[in-house]
Amino acid sequence: MLRWCGVLVGLMLLGGCAGSGDQMRRLSTENERLQTELALARGNIQELHQERSALQDKVASLTRLSSTLEREKSIRVEETGKLRRTMRTFVKEQLDVLRIFSQNEDFFDYLGAELVNREFSGKDALVLIDGAHRLPARGTLLGVRGFFITPCRFRLLILRGTGSQWRVAGESPQLEVRQIGSRQVDLEVPLPVEAGDVLAYAFSTPVGVPYDEGTGGTIAVDVGNANLKAGRLLEVTVPTATRGARAYSIGAYGLFD
Repeated sequence: MLRWCGVLVGLMLLGGCAGSGDQMRRLSTENERLQTELALARGNIQELHQERSALQDKVASLTRLSSTLEREKSIRVEETGKLRRTMRTFVKEQLDVLRIFSQNEDFFDYLGAELVNREFSGKDALVLIDGAHRLPARGTLLGVRGFFITPCRFRLLILRGTGSQWRVAGESPQLEVRQIGSRQVDLEVPLPVEAGDVLAYAFSTPVGVPYDEGTGGTIAVDVGNANLKAGRLLEVTVPTATRGARAYSIGAYGLFD
């Protein structure tokens, strides 16, 4: 009995040793696999560090290039702006010289009645439509001349159409005359005109120029000065003859083809 017990204990010890050996081999294999993965991970990390360093160098290079381009752009913009200001000043000076010369030499074309004092005057804010002096050709209006008997404010309108249907094709800002007598008011922005256009003067104050009855082709209408804007339609019969209507001491000047 004792002999069989010894044999059983010996077999159990041999089995335990064999099981421990298999486990050690599995742990060794797992350790080798983990060591291999760790080595690969370290290699990947090294490559990523190198790529990051390369990207940082590229970003730094692009940043320097962008900064250089911004400086060059700023210089070009400054030079271009300076050139434009210089050219604008030069052109403005030349235009001023040309305008003064043209005014002194009466070089501009004039459309309107004679600028003299007349018999009648009015107290109402009216729109004067000059059908007797239609635009002879395409051109540009540069200002208004008039014989003013009182300070006033008005706008120059360009009417385009036929018969009794007219459209406001252009308008000036509010023009102001502060002194009486023969005066000229220049337009800050010239107005383009076409052949056949009709000039109108929309007064927001009592009409500041005198008139004679039955000696011209201008009619005075009360159509609401504020409503006459560019693009607005106006239904009124504009006279074509130079007799039977009024002659107002006002007109426009410019250059026509």
